Amino acid sequence: MKTILKTSKKLNVIALCFIIFGGYGLPITGFLQVAAAVLFLIAFPKNKLIYVYFILVATFFLLWNRNIMQLTWLFIIPAYLLIHLSYLIHTKKI
Repeated sequence: MKTILKTSKKLNVIALCFIIFGGYGLPITGFLQVAAAVLFLIAFPKNKLIYVYFILVATFFLLWNRNIMQLTWLFIIPAYLLIHLSYLIHTKKI
């Protein structure tokens, strides 16, 4: 469990580094964050906040219809997801 949490933390930090690339780094950041969340879920399946994270990820993709003009307000969700998952992973004590 400790190794999975460390791997999840490292993936999260790498994902946060890809934000530097702006719009081009967002898909990579999102993919790495979801991978880190899956590892966190494996390590701590009883944590309710990780399920909130996955519900919000699903909500984002259900609302997103790939139209650039409607994405302006929708980018609030990924910003929140980034903060939410980082908080979950980095404050978890074993």
